[in-house]
Amino acid sequence: MIAPHRTQSSNTAKTDTFGCSLAGLDDDRRLAGAGINFYRKASAAGSPGLVTTPATQKGYLIGITLEGGHRRRVFREHHSSVYDFEQDAIYVRDLSEDYKAELSGAFNFVLLEVSREMLREIADDEPALKATDLQTIFATPDPTLAGLARALFSWSARNQAPSSLFIDQMSIAMGVHLLHRYGSGGISVARRQRTLSRWNENKAKALIASRLSGDVSVAELASECNLSAGMFIRAFRQTTGRTPHQWLTEQRVQRAQDLLLKSQTSLVEISAACGFADQSHFTRVFSKVIGTSPGAWRKMRLL
Repeated sequence: MIAPHRTQSSNTAKTDTFGCSLAGLDDDRRLAGAGINFYRKASAAGSPGLVTTPATQKGYLIGITLEGGHRRRVFREHHSSVYDFEQDAIYVRDLSEDYKAELSGAFNFVLLEVSREMLREIADDEPALKATDLQTIFATPDPTLAGLARALFSWSARNQAPSSLFIDQMSIAMGVHLLHRYGSGGISVARRQRTLSRWNENKAKALIASRLSGDVSVAELASECNLSAGMFIRAFRQTTGRTPHQWLTEQRVQRAQDLLLKSQTSLVEISAACGFADQSHFTRVFSKVIGTSPGAWRKMRLL
């Protein structure tokens, strides 16, 4: 099982690993999940121009443009091709091949560096999938993948990054989507549904509830249940009707309600005790789930 490591990058080099200049980037964030490194790259000044990268064994690179108006000319051995990207269009390229392209227009991307090991693990859990290779494509609309990418980077550079559990969950969801839509082997039969045993369900829930900060990984939860990460997420959702992160959110809100009713603890302290990034994050999530702010809910209950 892949052990995820989560860090954020710093702009200490002149170019990044994709050959893009770091100077002038308005947004440059990195997250690492279960088999996928995520990068948020955007610049109001536009595209970085000519990009060249040598072949590596890192897997595949998926680019998702969040803003229309991007164009790139991709150079091959004896010819070149021009691609125009509208909003929510993507490309998939194999990192084992040398790459050279001229980029122009809007530069507002989420990049996914997807390991081959992760794709193999997903395919092992998915009898319907025949292969783990991805097709090379350019400027293909994919609003589903773009929506997942936006959700992953909905936090601002000033705020705390998403929890480990959420990043892992999104990684696996994106990996499954990529293989189902762009896998070179196609799909044979519908995948089999499975649920967690009552014992494994209780173990997983107890572990999540004991780590309200969300720093538990999907790999850790899956290991407790002797399942792969992808299989665990599907089985947990099939069993509970919720994803692990949705269940974590519910536990955070329930714990907050208990503290609001039974103590005089401040909202700032409650937000920290329940694993929220800050009071603003606490208020936003609580209001979405309950329908009113924590302060208003407490006041109504104590009247």
